[in-house]
Amino acid sequence: MSTETRDPYIALSRELAWLGRRIDAIGTELLQLRAAAAPVGSGAAPAVEAPQSSQSGDVRSVEQVASNVDPVTPAIPDSPFDSVVLPPRETGPAASTGPFSQPVAPPRPRWSISGARLLAWVGSGVTLLGIVMLLVLAASRGWFSPPARVAAGAVLGVALVAIALRLHRRESARTGALALAATGFATLYLVVAAATALYGYLPDVPALLVELVVAAAGLGLADRWRSQLLAVGVVVGAALLAPVIVRDWLLVALVLALQLTALRIVVRRQWSVLMLVAAAGPVLFGSGVGALVAVNGEDAATVAVVLACLAVGLGTAVPAAQRLPREPVAGLVAATPVPVLATGAALGDWGGAAVAAVAALALAGFAVVPGLDRLLRTVAVTAATVALFQATLVAMEGAAATTALLGQAVVAAVVAAVLRTRTPLIIAMAYGTVGALMALAQDAPLVAVVRFPASPYDEAGTSSLLVGAGVSALVLVLAVALLVAGGRVGLIRPDPESAPMWVPIGLVGLYGATSLVVTVALLASYDRAGFTAGHAVVTVSWTVAALVLLARGISRSALRITGLVLVVAAVAKLVLFDLVALDGLARVAAFLGAGLVLLAAGTRYARLVAEAETRPGRQPEQGDDQTVGDVPADPR
Repeated sequence: MSTETRDPYIALSRELAWLGRRIDAIGTELLQLRAAAAPVGSGAAPAVEAPQSSQSGDVRSVEQVASNVDPVTPAIPDSPFDSVVLPPRETGPAASTGPFSQPVAPPRPRWSISGARLLAWVGSGVTLLGIVMLLVLAASRGWFSPPARVAAGAVLGVALVAIALRLHRRESARTGALALAATGFATLYLVVAAATALYGYLPDVPALLVELVVAAAGLGLADRWRSQLLAVGVVVGAALLAPVIVRDWLLVALVLALQLTALRIVVRRQWSVLMLVAAAGPVLFGSGVGALVAVNGEDAATVAVVLACLAVGLGTAVPAAQRLPREPVAGLVAATPVPVLATGAALGDWGGAAVAAVAALALAGFAVVPGLDRLLRTVAVTAATVALFQATLVAMEGAAATTALLGQAVVAAVVAAVLRTRTPLIIAMAYGTVGALMALAQDAPLVAVVRFPASPYDEAGTSSLLVGAGVSALVLVLAVALLVAGGRVGLIRPDPESAPMWVPIGLVGLYGATSLVVTVALLASYDRAGFTAGHAVVTVSWTVAALVLLARGISRSALRITGLVLVVAAVAKLVLFDLVALDGLARVAAFLGAGLVLLAAGTRYARLVAEAETRPGRQPEQGDDQTVGDVPADPR
């Protein structure tokens, strides 16, 4: 053995030299990876020349990297690390970014993974159907004794959960573990339901508590495994198969227990899919049971359960609005009151109206919760509006319903004008449209305005005239309130662009005013003379309104055109209606009054137009008493 080999200092120096060459090689490879990662023509920094190592064979150039040719690091024969074989560096999409990364195995095809999950969950569904057959068919055909059926189902559920816990320890078996666990917990859920509804082993309230424990165990395991799929499987399996065993309000209570149990996990894990799936059961089953409340005859229990659905749904939406996306939460808020509304419609009368009114109050309270998104507030207010609308129509009918809708529309329009917000204005328009149509159809019909006598004003001294006058006054007040509120919020302006909004409102107000005048005239004198006198006043009032619009429309073309149209309508009414329908003094009064007003309007309008033309930039006022010939001197 040579002296160089025996000397430890010589061996140590050789090791340090080898490490230096390896560091140079690593630095060279890092520079090559940086140059290869820079796209061609991207303006990246120019490649840096690789450092030279102590041996020329360790140099790797950028051209070698570009051509995917990796030079082989020369061996160092005297190094003890020669026995360590490093894996070759991979190139292409599967290569790692580090020089010492292990080769990554190619991923399995997506179809194989989805196929395995599909097979596992199909098996889960088939297993649940078999359990249902065990519980239902065995009861109908006398298979086994009831305790044996319940015990067999419970043992099977526990066994499935235990197998799932064991399989979940292995990464490759977790797909099957999720399906087995979901099947096991759904089995236990159905066993408890069967023991309660089919065999009477448990009273309703203890059964609900046991169901909560089983659901909490399944959802708790899903929370521990961080698997939303397992949580959804537990909820869906129990909710879909529960109607086979239980019905009526107990079914709604069971799925409501699921939703209540899932609340904590939904908020903590931010699982929006689980939130919607858990809420679907109470909404669907609650709506069905509520719609059949009159048939089932369990009014108190059904009403209590659907109100609980409303409370749990809105209670879930409040914390979820702070953690989850707004779209799923908005869907939850919109669907939550459906069972209550279905129950209220089925009950009818004041009881159903009270149920719908509770929903309206709850939704309005949710809308004022601090920190809510605008979309959630809009959805809640819309749902509350629908609930209040239903409560009104369920509790009232005829003139009372019309009056209530128009009154609510007026209140909403006033709120919109005071707060300068559009949502109450939209509600007022919706309510007002329905109320105006109801008034036009039954309470203040068009036929009663143009013909005498006509239903419902066919008998003197009846209350129908008072009702008609009140409804007509509300229609007129509503039109004025909508115009004012629309102007306050910026939706209605005196220009052609907003004409599609204010023109229909103006026509509704015109009809309300006409009906009011005619009805009041009939109240004063229920005969032909009263009818004709009322129409004479209507013609004159149309002409006065046209004068006001023309005066206001000197610099606003939309108002000016509207005034001219109203003048044409007044003249057409004179020729086509008043000339035929009126007689005697009423006809004379109508023509004289309308003619004088039109003459005054023409004179006044001509003077205002002349003033506007001779004084640019000045808005003429109605109180100005200059004449057409009084042209001021030129200020220059």
